[in-house]
Amino acid sequence: MYSKDQTVQHLTEHLTTLEAKRGRLVQEIDKEIEHVRATIASLRNASSTDQPQERNVFGDEFPIARIKGMTQVQALTAIARSNGGLIRAQEAKRLLIRAGLMRQTKNSTSTIHSVIIRSEKFERVNPGEYRLKNTPQNTNAEEDTTARLPVQ
Repeated sequence: MYSKDQTVQHLTEHLTTLEAKRGRLVQEIDKEIEHVRATIASLRNASSTDQPQERNVFGDEFPIARIKGMTQVQALTAIARSNGGLIRAQEAKRLLIRAGLMRQTKNSTSTIHSVIIRSEKFERVNPGEYRLKNTPQNTNAEEDTTARLPVQ
C-alpha cells in the first residue's frame, strides 16, 4: 500500500501533468479563435472592397402597382422603360414576384430569362442584363412598306 507521502507526491505529479495539458489546450483553442477572427475580418474586408456590390436599380422606389395585372412581357417592358431601356434579370424577377406575376420557385431565374429571350423585345448586353429593342419602329416600318406596295 502507498504511504501518505507517496500518494501526495503521485497526486502532485498528476496535478502538474493536468495543468500542463490545460495550458496546451488553452493555447490551441486561443490559436483557433484567432484563426476564426482573422477569417471573419478577411471576409468582411473582401466583401466590402473586392466584390462589386450589385446595385438594386429599383429598390423600393419602383411602383409595383404599376405592373400588377400585366402580362410578364408587358411588365418587363415597363420595367425596362423606367430604367432607360435596361433590365437586369434578377431585379426584374424580384419585382415580378413581388407584383404576383410569377411565383418564387427553384426555376424562377430560368423562367425570367426564357421570358425575356422568347419575347424578342430585348437584346443581351451582359450576362443577366438586357436592353429593350426598338420594336415599335421596326413594326411601323414593315407596315409602311406593305402599305405602299401597289395593289394588282
